[in-house]
Amino acid sequence: MPLLLDLLGTALESGLTISNALQVVAQVSGSGIRESLLRVSAALEIGASWQDAWQGNTGNSELAQLHAALSFGALSGAGAAPLLYAEAAHIRKAGGRQAEKRAAALGVKLVLPLGLCSLPAFVALGIVPVVIAMVPAL
Repeated sequence: MPLLLDLLGTALESGLTISNALQVVAQVSGSGIRESLLRVSAALEIGASWQDAWQGNTGNSELAQLHAALSFGALSGAGAAPLLYAEAAHIRKAGGRQAEKRAAALGVKLVLPLGLCSLPAFVALGIVPVVIAMVPAL
């Protein structure tokens, strides 16, 4: 999703209209997103309002994020590209935080299995020779 937001921002910065930018980004996106973006673009080109064009096309969470990122710029007339770049950075940061949380949890979850795997080796190499050395010769 961050890549699609970046691509859409770049398309808008290059001078394309929102409907044309959506068509360009639709060509490089997955099949489910492609169809929805092309429907929205076609609706915008025939003169549908912003809300009408997106109605029924935001069922996918990625499309809902894209709609939310574009809405302010499209409805207010402000430049949408900086908003899209900011949303892409936000999504990347959130993904990084989730990865860090999973990595921290993995360290905790690996303590017990690693301890159980190394315990027999510690007993065989560390404790058994000491016990054998302490036992008087028979």
